[in-house]
Amino acid sequence: MAADKWESAHSLLRKASINDFGTLCHLVAESICRDGILDPGKYMSVWSLEEWWQVQAAVTDIMRKAVGRGWTNEKISEHVSSLDEPYKKVLLEVLTCHKQVLRRKLVEDTTAVSHAVLSDFDWKLKLAMASDKLASIQEPLLQLDLDIRDANGQRRQVFLELDKVELSKLITSLESCSKSVQQLTTSA
Repeated sequence: MAADKWESAHSLLRKASINDFGTLCHLVAESICRDGILDPGKYMSVWSLEEWWQVQAAVTDIMRKAVGRGWTNEKISEHVSSLDEPYKKVLLEVLTCHKQVLRRKLVEDTTAVSHAVLSDFDWKLKLAMASDKLASIQEPLLQLDLDIRDANGQRRQVFLELDKVELSKLITSLESCSKSVQQLTTSA
């Protein structure tokens, strides 16, 4: 599919200078990382609006696939084989420059597809009276405020009050989640 998009965008890319193509590639990479929409205004002298969307979609598609699938430079060159060498070189340089940030963003987007993600937290330690009769006994309670981001980007807050046992269970669960994530990121 990526090769098909490149085949159809090949003749359109030749309309742009190497510098314009390099700038476009950097802008596309940055727009992927910040979920932004590119303004086609700068390129209206080069492409029509329809051509712009086609070129932008092709560049976005190849960047997402190349970084997401961990393609080597040879594999990327193979997928954009119809592209002239100077354009390939610029594309590979931009991908090399933005690879880590793009990968981090793609992983973040993938994990946020079906699950809520913890985006921030705050905690306070309180001492609560166990009962009126035992006023001298104080039980520590942790007040935990979680800021959760849903898959659709909406944020919600969850407030928890945990005793020692509940806190221990939460920490154990979070540690096992952390180990799972580390295994996924090291194997990917």
